[in-house]
Amino acid sequence: MNILSSFVVALGLSMDNFTVTLASGCADRQVHHARTFGVSLSFMLAHILMFCAGWWGGQELGRWLDRFDHWIAFAVLAFIGFKMIKESVEQKEEPTVCRLVSVKTVAALAVATSLDALLVGMALSFTSAPFGLTLVFMAVCVFVTSYIGFFLGSMLGRRFGTIMAALGGVALVGVGTKVLLSGLGIW
Repeated sequence: MNILSSFVVALGLSMDNFTVTLASGCADRQVHHARTFGVSLSFMLAHILMFCAGWWGGQELGRWLDRFDHWIAFAVLAFIGFKMIKESVEQKEEPTVCRLVSVKTVAALAVATSLDALLVGMALSFTSAPFGLTLVFMAVCVFVTSYIGFFLGSMLGRRFGTIMAALGGVALVGVGTKVLLSGLGIW
């Protein structure tokens, strides 16, 4: 596995959190640099922990977690997505469900989007993949895509209003459904 392969794996692992932060930004519509930095850092740390746990955890952990990781990710993403859709339909002045200020919300989303990093770490541990390089690429990709996703979503949310919050909710439900179907071997 070469440098380009490590980068592609890292970029692929960061796409779920990009979608989640994009949707969250659409719902929040307010840019707070310190909060966005903290959320991006949380997503990055969750990915690092999961990737390292997978790399060092061995096959047994993978077989155990592989049975239900897709259900956990689906439940969290679908719950938050449906709440975002509901809030946008109710046309509240300011959506609150996906404003990433709650430690519980940030932690749930960080874990849900980083479960695949656990399994990828486990799979790569049996190859000649460069651990350190892949970890650094993943950390940088996750942080940058989270930060950009939140700001881009915030801009779209301000420009297009509640329709973007609803579309963000639909995107979260879609990502959760794709994760579930993939985990069940359907897609």
